[in-house]
Parts: sequence; structure tokens; C-alpha cells
Amino acid sequence: MDRAPVFSAIKTLRQGQAFTNAEVTAVDTLLDTLGIARAGAGGAAEVQIGLTLADFNAAATSLGCTSAQIRSVWEVESGGGWFKDVRADILALDGAGGFLDGPHLPKILFEAHVFDRYTEGRYRDSHPNLSSRAWNRKLYVGGQGEYVRLWKAMQLDRHAALLSASVGGAQIMGFNHKLAGFDTVEAFWDEMKVSEAAHLKAFCSFIKNRKLVNALKAISNSPDDCIAFAKGYNGELYYKNDYHGKIARAHAKYA
Repeated sequence: MDRAPVFSAIKTLRQGQAFTNAEVTAVDTLLDTLGIARAGAGGAAEVQIGLTLADFNAAATSLGCTSAQIRSVWEVESGGGWFKDVRADILALDGAGGFLDGPHLPKILFEAHVFDRYTEGRYRDSHPNLSSRAWNRKLYVGGQGEYVRLWKAMQLDRHAALLSASVGGAQIMGFNHKLAGFDTVEAFWDEMKVSEAAHLKAFCSFIKNRKLVNALKAISNSPDDCIAFAKGYNGELYYKNDYHGKIARAHAKYA
């Protein structure tokens, strides 16, 4: 039996109040004595962090590109797909068994302008840090703090919030879940929280479905050769973050 439903049931009785770290430890200890599985301890699968060169080579073979071309994108997009040792204040937001539960979570970036679009601007005035008519770099808090923004948006509109963040090693947007190979955004998030290998598989599906294989194969040490991919992958404003230059410099490290 998975312990997540147990925490969920207790949380319901507490009218949704978050658990303290001490309470999580106490309940976990009790469930251990009862033999109820914890994630990574015979229950749910452990999170698989990290990719090997063999993983990148296999993905490159499937796309007909080089591993250096994929690794350059991976480095620029996330520098690795996971936050390790997730902050206690983040885990406490919805407690054990909640969406944010677990010692490790995939890297994300919450996009306020996307959330604004999917909620038709309903929260633009009341929550300007979560909903913005246009892209605004100043709204990012960076790092694990992006999970706080996501969680707050989920309290307003869970589905729209999940569509509005990029996830994992390749930072694929939730609204691109079908291009990444998932029928629902919920299924997409569930898989992205399991392993970086799942991130890489989603990346390959996305590249194929978005018809970006040739642009990926064109990536080189020259920024000009990276423009087509940077534009196709990150949108018309790619140049504001120098995505093409960053990809080219990363490629030079791996080529």
C-alpha cells in the first residue's frame, strides 16, 4: 500500500492544512512500523537522477544527430533536470503525499504570460506575479522558488497552472504534453517526476513532432547555425536570452 493516500486522508480531516516537518516525520515513522511503503523503500519507484553518455548517444541515434547537439541543448535549458534536496518550506506547502512531495523534484520555470492566456486574464489584477499579459523576466524568482509560484497558481486553476510551466532537463512546456508523447498534462507531469531518462524520451518525441530534427542537426559551434533551433524551440524572442549563442558555446564543449 502506498502511504500517499494515508497522508491525503489525514490532510482532508485537517481541512487541507499543511503538515509540519515534525508531523511528516512522526507519521512516516508510524507507517514504517505498520509496513506501509514509502517512495524508494519498496513502494513507488525511486527518482532516477542523471543521464549517462550512453543515454545521450542512444537518443542521438534515434534522432540522427550527435550527442553533442543534444547535450548542448540540455545544458542551456536546465544544466541537469533536477533540484536535489528540495527545500522544506516548499515540501510543506501541500505536505506529504501532495503534488510537491519528495526529496527531489524536476527543475521548472513558471510562465506567467502562459498562465494568463489559459485563464483569460482572470487573475491578472489580483495576482500580477502569477498572471501577466506579456512575458516579463522580472516575474521569475528562479530555482526552487518557481515551485512556490506554480503551487500558488495551482490553487487558482490547477490545470492551467500545469500547462504553464516548463519541466525537466529539456524544459518542455506543459502545454506541449501531446507533442512530448502524453495525452494529458497530468500524465506528463507524473512521468517527468520519475526520471531524467523520461525527460530525454519526451525531448526526442517533441523534436520529432515539432519537425525540429533538421534544426537540431544543424547545431554547431557557430551561433548562426543554432538560430533555427533556438527559434523553433524557444520562440521568436530567443535572441533576448541569447539562446543561439549559449547553445553554440555549449556545443563547443561537447563536440
